[in-house]
Amino acid sequence: MTLQSVFVSALQASAKITALAALLPLIVALYRLALHPLARIPGPRAAALSNVWLARRVRDGRMFEVGKEIHKRYGPTVRVGPNEVWSDSAEAFAAIYAAGNGVEKSEFYLATKLNKPIIDWRMNLHWPDTLDFLSEFDTKRYRLQRRLIGPTYQTTNLKKFEHAIDAVITQAIQKLKSLDGAEVDLKQWMHIIAVECLGAVVLSWSPGYIRDGTDGGTSTQSYLGWKRKSVFGLFPFITKISFFSKGLARQFSNLWGITFSTPKNFKPFFPPVYQKSSKRIAAALRADDSSVKDARKDLLADLIQLHKDRPEFTETYLRRLAVTNFGAGHETMCSALTSIMAMIGSHPGTAQKIRTELPDEPRIVSRDDALRMRYTQACIKEAQRLYPVIGMSLSRRAPVGGLSLNGYYIPPGTTVGCNPVSLHRNPEIFGPESDDYLPERWLDADAEAARTMERCNLIWGGGARMCPGRHLAEMVLHKVVPALIKEFDVDIIAMPRHEDVKYYFMAMLTGVKVRFVPVDKKPL
Repeated sequence: MTLQSVFVSALQASAKITALAALLPLIVALYRLALHPLARIPGPRAAALSNVWLARRVRDGRMFEVGKEIHKRYGPTVRVGPNEVWSDSAEAFAAIYAAGNGVEKSEFYLATKLNKPIIDWRMNLHWPDTLDFLSEFDTKRYRLQRRLIGPTYQTTNLKKFEHAIDAVITQAIQKLKSLDGAEVDLKQWMHIIAVECLGAVVLSWSPGYIRDGTDGGTSTQSYLGWKRKSVFGLFPFITKISFFSKGLARQFSNLWGITFSTPKNFKPFFPPVYQKSSKRIAAALRADDSSVKDARKDLLADLIQLHKDRPEFTETYLRRLAVTNFGAGHETMCSALTSIMAMIGSHPGTAQKIRTELPDEPRIVSRDDALRMRYTQACIKEAQRLYPVIGMSLSRRAPVGGLSLNGYYIPPGTTVGCNPVSLHRNPEIFGPESDDYLPERWLDADAEAARTMERCNLIWGGGARMCPGRHLAEMVLHKVVPALIKEFDVDIIAMPRHEDVKYYFMAMLTGVKVRFVPVDKKPL
C-alpha cells in the first residue's frame, strides 16, 4: 500500500467519523422522540430531547408557573425530560410515594448532598454516614436514623418548648408594633421569626434578628443557593464530576447564570449555630462531665441525652442534627408562614373569622388550642396547598418491574414524581375552583373527599420520606399565625403576579410587601 493510498484511506475514515458524529445528535433526537419507552407520553417536544428545557425554566424561577399549567395542557401524566415523568393524579401519588413500594430517591438529590463522596475503582460513589435526611439514598440507613430521633421530634416531647416560642412571638409583636405600620418585606419578617423560634427551641439562643429588624440578607442569599442546586440537580453527571472539580462547577454555574456573590452586609446565622452547638456538645461529652452543669432545657439537650442513652445515635449524627434543625427548618417555616400570612392578608374577612375563634385571653394560643380552631387550621392548610414549600417534583426512581401511571408503563429507573404545585391544584382531588383560596373546602368536604385531600398532600414531603421536623414546624405555624392575626391587620401593599413568583425546588412566595397595622390602631 502506497503512502498516498494510506493517506486517502485515513481521510475517508475521518470523513465517516465526522459524518457519524454529525448524525449522532439527530439519531439520539429521533430515538428520544419516537422510539424511547416514554415516547408515547405527552409533553413538550423540547423536554423529550434534553433536560435543558426544564433547567431553563428552573433557572428563571418559573416552577410555579410550570406547575400550574403543565398538566392542564398535557394531561395527568407528562414527560418533562428525556427520562423524567410528572403526574398529578391520586393514583400516581399512591404508586410513587407509598411506603415499601421499592421507589427510591432520584439522582436529582445529588445536588443537595452535604458531603463529598468517596469514589471506588469502579467509579461508584459511596457516601459517608453523617445523617443527611433530604439526600440520603440508603433506605436502611435512613430508617434507622428516623427511628432513633422519632420520639424526640414527636409533638408530645416538643410541646415543652412552647414557652420558648411564646417568648419569641411576644418579642416579635413588640418589634412590629414599634414599626408603626411601616411597609416591610413579608418573607424577610417571616424568616426572622422562623430563625428566632429555632434558635430559642434548639439552642436557647437568639441571633438578634428581631432586635435588629433584619435577617442580614440570609433569606435572600439562601434562596439563591436553591436556584443553583435546582439547576445542578437536573444534570446528575455534571453534579458527580463537580464533587471532584470545583473548576467545572464554576464553569457550569457561569454558563447557566447561577453564580452569585455574598453581599457586604451579609449576616449568616450558621457560624454561631455551629460554634455554639459544637461547644455545648464537646462540654457535655467530656469524660469527666459530672463537673459540667448545663441548666438549659432545649432540643439540643434532648439530642445530647439521646446520644448518651443510644450510642447508635452517634456523635456525628448528634453534631449534624444540631445544625440540620436550622438548615432544614429556617426556609420551610419561612415559606409556610409567608404564604399563610399573604393569603390571609389578601382575602378580606378572613382575619376577622380567625379572630372569632381566638380565646378571649391575653396569652398566646397554645398548640392544642390552635388545633381546635377549625377555620384557622383550614386557612393554614389552604395557603400551604396553593403555595407549597416544594416547587418541583419530589422525584423518585421507578422500581424494578416499573410502574403504571394513568395507563402508561414507566420502565425501571425512570425518574418519576408529583409536583406539589400541580398535585395540590388538581380539581379531581381538591374540588372545583382548585386555583382559588377557599379555606371552606377543608370544612365542607365530606369524609371521603377530606381523606383524599389530606392524603394527596406534599406539604411536608411524601410517604416514608415525610419531613422529620414537621411537628416542630407545625407547632410554630399554629402558634405564630393566630398570634399575629390577633394583634395585627396584615395590609398587603404589593402581591407578585403569578408569572413573577420565583419558585425553585425550595419554593417561597417572594415579593410580598405588607404593613402590620395594630388592630387597636386600625381606623374605624
